[in-house]
Amino acid sequence: MASPLTRMKVRSTGDLYTRPKLVEAEIDHLMGLSKAERQRRGKEQDPASGEFLRSETLVHLLRADLRQGGDGSPYLLTLIKRCQGNLRGTIHPDVPQAPQLRQEILQEFSLAFTREVASGGDELDFFECYFNSAFRSLRANMFNEHMVRMRRQAPQLIEPDDDRSDVDVAASGSATDIWRPQQGEDAVYLREVAAFIMTFPPDERKAIALCRIKGLTQKEAGLELGVDERTIRNLLARADAKLASIKESGR
Repeated sequence: MASPLTRMKVRSTGDLYTRPKLVEAEIDHLMGLSKAERQRRGKEQDPASGEFLRSETLVHLLRADLRQGGDGSPYLLTLIKRCQGNLRGTIHPDVPQAPQLRQEILQEFSLAFTREVASGGDELDFFECYFNSAFRSLRANMFNEHMVRMRRQAPQLIEPDDDRSDVDVAASGSATDIWRPQQGEDAVYLREVAAFIMTFPPDERKAIALCRIKGLTQKEAGLELGVDERTIRNLLARADAKLASIKESGR
């Protein structure tokens, strides 16, 4: 049976992190199997396989292995390999210095995740619920920062963010063309809007990315950023007012 999560999601209410129901059910089933069988299942990389495990489930198995005196390496290796495959599938080869960018993203995420593993506390509760979202957010942020550093007039500085960009979906590294150029006047307008958004304060950019691109509600965005819903609403209002000005001025 899955070990209970103890980390608070919202300090003001005392609400705890809650695993997705499918992850919870998957963990409950696996914890009834032998350690050897769990490790065998944990190595599966093919999302089409009937034995493929969700990344959030692997985080739980990693923690369980550590509690039982193991080193968690079988599950950690699988998670890192999935992230590598995901980056091959989501960072298009046409992106300037794509191999270097992929390596930088992988290194940054690996360091952050292994630090949480080493801490041994309840910090990993977040990753048992949002491993895919955490990786996706870091990848999008680093992609945007990279494109600005390259001074590249990219068709879309804010990375598209649909189901294909999840670690569990693009884990095999298939060539999903996520960085797809726009054409004609639309491309020009998108370049102008994207460049304009990158001049916004970081908190406004994050609010736009979470609510306007990822499709989170204002409450969900507030939980992810550690602020209340009213703050998110104000950030979006300021950002929307600026975006309205670009339409009016035709800049």
